[in-house]
Amino acid sequence: EEAAQLDSAKAPWLRTNADGTGHIMQGDQPFRPVYAALWDPARRIEEMDRDGVDLQLFCATPVMFGYAYPVERAAPWAQRMNDHALEFAAHAPQRLKALAQVPLQDIDAACREASRAKAAGHVGVQIGNHVGAKNLDDAGLIDFLAHCGREGIPVLVHPWDMLGGDRMKQWMLPWLVAMPAETQLGILSLILSGGF
Repeated sequence: EEAAQLDSAKAPWLRTNADGTGHIMQGDQPFRPVYAALWDPARRIEEMDRDGVDLQLFCATPVMFGYAYPVERAAPWAQRMNDHALEFAAHAPQRLKALAQVPLQDIDAACREASRAKAAGHVGVQIGNHVGAKNLDDAGLIDFLAHCGREGIPVLVHPWDMLGGDRMKQWMLPWLVAMPAETQLGILSLILSGGF
């Protein structure tokens, strides 16, 4: 139902099974297999205890960003996903800390949601390393990063929507070549433009 408000045909949603497994779906297509620790905070804490992890910072997978949608749908989507993340973290607020997502296709809306999310309890935001053809040297994206700097909001930049397409279908090449290339593109866009 929430996904349909963003896009009834392609928006991401969670399909869960009685055995504790599930899939992040994009419309009717499986995107990624997942299991109960994704949606059950008690299970997450059990695993953290087992593995000796005191605190975990978590954020949505980039398929959740919604950058391709009009801001009128993407902004409420980001707000709902951010509120869900805080509900998850509330199970163990000293141990589970959330990064927010923002509707980065609209800089004013992204700044508002970053500030709202921080005030609500998020410890920072996660963004993609580009929005369509706009790299991190885009003036609007620089404005968003400056807003976060002024507000004391840490930003995690996640490589996503990888270049390479048909040339990288084997051997995990999208993650071995394209993800590092997207990371370098983001870093160099900021450095060479004088963004920081």
